[in-house]
Amino acid sequence: MKNPLIYVFAVIMSAVSLTSCSDDDDKKPVSSSREIKYEVTGSTTATDMSATYTANGGGTSVDITSLPWTYTYTADTDTYAGGFNFSAIDAQPGDKVTLNVYQGETKLKSIDATADSDGIIVATVSATFN
Repeated sequence: MKNPLIYVFAVIMSAVSLTSCSDDDDKKPVSSSREIKYEVTGSTTATDMSATYTANGGGTSVDITSLPWTYTYTADTDTYAGGFNFSAIDAQPGDKVTLNVYQGETKLKSIDATADSDGIIVATVSATFN
């Protein structure tokens, strides 16, 4: 005869898999917008700044001449993540910048970065989209 605990375990696992937490049902998407914005804000004396970003699976590098800097695009329906990298090599030690990723009006991710003793700032931020 087979072990009856196997049947009891199967019933319990079936019951657990068919239930959900109440707050799972109440969660709303962050934003239904497919507009994605990358942003760098802050204060730096750097003049040699650049960003490398992804948009719909493709990567692009650009020189940044001043802050704040933004890049906005409409994400394809099959694009679920993206992000960018910021670098400056001639900042004053202690200069600070903030990298943000938005979906519509909702800020998904934010990262602060500070220039090191050599005046270098390197920061990367990424986020997943709805």
